[in-house]
Amino acid sequence: MNYKNWKVSKPILKKGNKDAFDNVAVKDPSIVFYDGKYHVFYTSKKAKQTVNGIEYGVGCGYVTAESLEKLADAKRYNLNEILDANIIAPQVFYFEPQKLWYMFAHRPNRGKKPNLTPIYLTNHDINNPNGWSKSQDLNTGKSNDDFWIDFWVICDDAKAHLFYSDQKGSVLRMECPLDNFPKGFAKSKEKIALTVTGKNETGEWIMFEAEHVFHAKKQNLYLIQLECGYEIPPLKVSDPAHAGGDKGGCKHYGDARNRFMIAMVADKLEGPWRRVEDSENEFFAEAKNLFNEDGTKSKYSQVSHPEFIRSGYNQKLEIEDLNNVKILFQSFDSSDTPDNYDYNELPWELAIMGNGMME
Repeated sequence: MNYKNWKVSKPILKKGNKDAFDNVAVKDPSIVFYDGKYHVFYTSKKAKQTVNGIEYGVGCGYVTAESLEKLADAKRYNLNEILDANIIAPQVFYFEPQKLWYMFAHRPNRGKKPNLTPIYLTNHDINNPNGWSKSQDLNTGKSNDDFWIDFWVICDDAKAHLFYSDQKGSVLRMECPLDNFPKGFAKSKEKIALTVTGKNETGEWIMFEAEHVFHAKKQNLYLIQLECGYEIPPLKVSDPAHAGGDKGGCKHYGDARNRFMIAMVADKLEGPWRRVEDSENEFFAEAKNLFNEDGTKSKYSQVSHPEFIRSGYNQKLEIEDLNNVKILFQSFDSSDTPDNYDYNELPWELAIMGNGMME
């Protein structure tokens, strides 16, 4: 699999104007190509001045266009406002057995544990941003209040599988029969799918979040992309999910200035999973192997929350060939970002990276 060098596009989606609902960042993308158009759903970050200072808001945006290049100028929809819902980190696919589009995401569960709740919405027509149902909490068999984040669903021929991260180095998994989706997750028991940690000259690192799973048709393998982070001191920031949840001297592995990806493959979604990289501390995608189209070094300093641009759009999340892929990911230039950065202020934008494109 060619992962040594990635060719990176210019940004395809950047933050909106100063009054927009996404005036700070666009991040956490999910993308499908359907009906001759790309449909991109993303987490939006907004800042506004109030009498108490700057306040930040998080929501969900949607944009669609016939080409990736046209996404930047397309109309943007604020789904949180349209649907009167809290929607963060969306994942979208078409569930063929029910002939419905599904959006899985999470919402804040303030003052409770766990402090994030998985949700889902449905729609008969992905082209209609007003057509999404009222969001529903996903009932699961989770039996404790441990932290979880970035909920991801993929199906094989018999079952639906729910993956998520604990931000401590592990990915957890639940499953339910296709004919009882998604209500069947209420009777599921969580299992540890994998745990990945490491240490190199930069420091200790762990699998952190954004565990995204796909099926490669040519290789007949499942591939999971894992966003990893290095240990940094606790931050002064107020975002418990990403940049300051561990306070009082505890370790925190969420340094957003230097995220990177590893990848693992398996013959089935139950695992076992095995690394695709040649060595433990060689990474599937990181800043040093990102290059612009003209061969110069990319300005981006991390690879975060990636999603393959799929060959299909259904619940199997299929791509054709691992040796020729395009990935939508979030990043920014962190060269001027201080150690005491506020996660809410980071200027995430979306770009495309591809392998098999530099040969």
